[in-house]
Amino acid sequence: MSSLPLVPLQEIPVTDSPYVLLFGGAYLLMVLAIGVWGFLQTESTEDFLITGKSIGTWVLALTAFSVIQSGFGFVGGPELVYSFGTTALWIFFTAPLGFIITWVLLAKRMRLLADIRDVMTLADGMYVRYESAWVRGLTAVAVIVGVMAYLATNLAALQYVMRAIFGLPVMWGLFIGALILLLYSMLGGMIAGVWTDFVQAITMIVGSVFVFAFALSFGGGMGSISRNLASADPAFVSPFGALGAPTATIFTALGWWILFSVGAAGQPHLITKFYMSRNLKILRWGAPIAAVTYAISSLLAFSTGLSMRAMVEAGQAAAPKSASVVGPVFVLEHTPGVVAGLILAALLAAIMSTSDSFLNIGAAAVSRDIPRALGRPIDDDKTELRVTQAALAGLTVASTLIVYFSETLVGILGTIGWGFFAAAFFAIAALGLNWKGATKEGAIAALVGGLTVNLFYSAVPRIADTVGLSGLSTTVTNLYPFPGSFPVGTVALLVTIALFVGVSIVTQERAMVPEDIGILLER
Repeated sequence: MSSLPLVPLQEIPVTDSPYVLLFGGAYLLMVLAIGVWGFLQTESTEDFLITGKSIGTWVLALTAFSVIQSGFGFVGGPELVYSFGTTALWIFFTAPLGFIITWVLLAKRMRLLADIRDVMTLADGMYVRYESAWVRGLTAVAVIVGVMAYLATNLAALQYVMRAIFGLPVMWGLFIGALILLLYSMLGGMIAGVWTDFVQAITMIVGSVFVFAFALSFGGGMGSISRNLASADPAFVSPFGALGAPTATIFTALGWWILFSVGAAGQPHLITKFYMSRNLKILRWGAPIAAVTYAISSLLAFSTGLSMRAMVEAGQAAAPKSASVVGPVFVLEHTPGVVAGLILAALLAAIMSTSDSFLNIGAAAVSRDIPRALGRPIDDDKTELRVTQAALAGLTVASTLIVYFSETLVGILGTIGWGFFAAAFFAIAALGLNWKGATKEGAIAALVGGLTVNLFYSAVPRIADTVGLSGLSTTVTNLYPFPGSFPVGTVALLVTIALFVGVSIVTQERAMVPEDIGILLER
């Protein structure tokens, strides 16, 4: 859901279980095989980017769930629950609503766009809706910035997961992991990405159920876990309180709820999946399937975080070196080798397959969206496909070099995550495809405003601290009008909605909707 933590992952212990090595090696061989298979199925740019509109209900739903859950559910999720107790469940048990919102607002309309116009990317769709090169260009730039951020943070996590599974030095874990990611992404494109996401989703669901059972047993059952947590601090088992004062926590919980439910409809790696569906009929059951499977997979974060914290507070388990490694440490130290192998392979899969989705949308932004926004499209399909593959390679190499040479830059990029995409794209996509009154001026204002708020409050303080301008960092932090625990992404999202609606209303006299798009908006 958001970027994986970086430095604390160094503290994941290196496993000595042969099952972990077996499952990890089998997964890497499998993704390479899927990449080769995808290469044999790829004949055009449409195949490479949107699978030739060929996927069915279960593949679409489980792919959607897996790219949203990502490695967050195995690393960041247990960290949040361990740190804040049941308060953190505001994210996990409300996020499934995001699939319902996304499907209702966008599924049918995005799929219809792929039928009536030549659209393969989010920027394509936004250009068709607003008929503005500026909207297309800004959308592409936002995608590239967000993709680089996600790729850098995911590759930084990948190097430590490779070390934990295979015992490799961190540097070799980074290069080998990036090379395998590059090979299967370049070979199979989105076809390979979709099917690795599908396998990853099944692995996460099965593994989460097993870990849930072991975690409850480890903690002595839910009753014992609750008593131990309440004895240490009643806030750990209350819906509001573990993040601070109850009033501020209610406010913060509402902010997270908005960001991770409403904000789901602004994630390009999710909403462009609708282009790929075989037809409109298969969209019907996608949302409940994705929501239920996401909720099941969240049992891992819920159970490991609470159980580990309860046993630590009861003095029956050693505290982990960092909350960021609660999930992996529990799996490695308190589950059988087969289960640990399954879960560590799932974590590896989560990082790599989500990275593959980001690589594809980022490469398309470079090869297709930017040239078209500048009025210089690549007209030959084969050439466009090759340029897309080259862009994919370039993004992978650039992100790998960022991780290798600059931990500081990775940290700065790590501040750009879920909230960045939510603020950039929710208004122009989810609202714009449901409201005829939306204008290109409103879309431009929303894009610029959302990106500015997010970068100003998230990235600028980190940059200022890095270059020694602590005064600037403090000033920007003090300008933030909400409690520090209230997510910046939510603020940016609300600002973009206000700008989008307000500017669109003011510029209504210039609102023009093509006839076919107007019919689509009415359906």
